[in-house]
Amino acid sequence: MSKQFHGSIKSTDLDIPQKQNAIALSRPCLISTEQLFGSAREVVIAHKGAEYRLQITRNEKLILTK
Repeated sequence: MSKQFHGSIKSTDLDIPQKQNAIALSRPCLISTEQLFGSAREVVIAHKGAEYRLQITRNEKLILTK
């Protein structure tokens, strides 16, 4: 049994580097809060001309506001 990748391409049709790339493309990018925030408690994210604030609360939860 082979997994489907990007439409009609099957994993059996791909060599090892292509399989690794197809698997990487199917997963979302993982960024730790340490990488994203550093020592800050808030970052501003620009998306399609708007700014969003991502904050770490006192209870270590994340809040995203526009």
